[in-house]
Amino acid sequence: MTPFALTPYFHPTTVVFVDDNEAFLESLELELPRAWAYRAFTDPLEALDFLERPPDLEPLMDRCFTMQRGSHEAVIHLDLDLIEQEIKHRQRFGRNSVVVVDYSMPSMNGLEFCAALSDPNIRKALLTGVADEKAAVEAFNAGLIHRFIPKHAGQSTRDIYDFVDVMQQEYFAQYSARLKNTLAIDPPAFLTDRAVADFINRLMRKERLAEYYLAGGPPGLLLLTGDGRTYRLVVFNEAELRAQADFAEAHDAPKGVVRSLRAGKRIACLTGDRPDDYYGEESYDWSDKMLNAKRISGETGTYYVAVWPDMPADIDFDPSLASYNAYLATL
Repeated sequence: MTPFALTPYFHPTTVVFVDDNEAFLESLELELPRAWAYRAFTDPLEALDFLERPPDLEPLMDRCFTMQRGSHEAVIHLDLDLIEQEIKHRQRFGRNSVVVVDYSMPSMNGLEFCAALSDPNIRKALLTGVADEKAAVEAFNAGLIHRFIPKHAGQSTRDIYDFVDVMQQEYFAQYSARLKNTLAIDPPAFLTDRAVADFINRLMRKERLAEYYLAGGPPGLLLLTGDGRTYRLVVFNEAELRAQADFAEAHDAPKGVVRSLRAGKRIACLTGDRPDDYYGEESYDWSDKMLNAKRISGETGTYYVAVWPDMPADIDFDPSLASYNAYLATL
């Protein structure tokens, strides 16, 4: 399988904490990052009922694959356009990715709770006291839990945060495995390059971006902040940038535009109307589509990336309803 440095898409999910010690949950909530979506329960049965409810939104994996039947065979079709269309659905954030549960609870212990969960994709972490660690190790080795976290007076909330952060990444890696397997036949090369992934991770931290989605035409990603501001990242390899320079020259782009494309200093983001839609004396406004480019020497080749903040997206997306901050306001 082709190794992916980036999943084809990523968005925040919901973490569930279960502990009958209300004071512990209250202290934990005070220290959790404000940008986290989470639910906290003191009653394990109530938490289990919440986790066992089917989500309102089918997994993206089930919606972007369709079967097309011909006269002799059936073909599985992958609709990549549906990946970036996911931003229309606020329910995407309500998918429960990680549960952190205390071992010692009177009505149901943490291992019984984990055994009762039916969703195999949820990552499970057990909070343990010193006396519980042997049982936790056995549960980890048996695959019932994915982490166990010692719970004691000196326990740092940062430790819990770090564990949960890693498990959310693991959740997405396993959840998008089917899509990655399909894309591995002919993957967008930049998804497999660690240098490009590092650039995108830095960009997300700098601009406080919360989510991203694989996009095409031109190749790259659609990214969003928590309040729903959109960014478009365009990623070209050398062949794609050379082809764009040839296209620009063939369509009578200004010489400065062609030079900047051939030098890798700029990229044209040709969305909406295109130069080949213009005829006769009509002239295409190339200046409105040009973005400053950055060159990245990657493991799989050389890439040119450009960022367009607030690029209009041809998606029926209402930030007041479907952004991450809008979801957080409902919790």
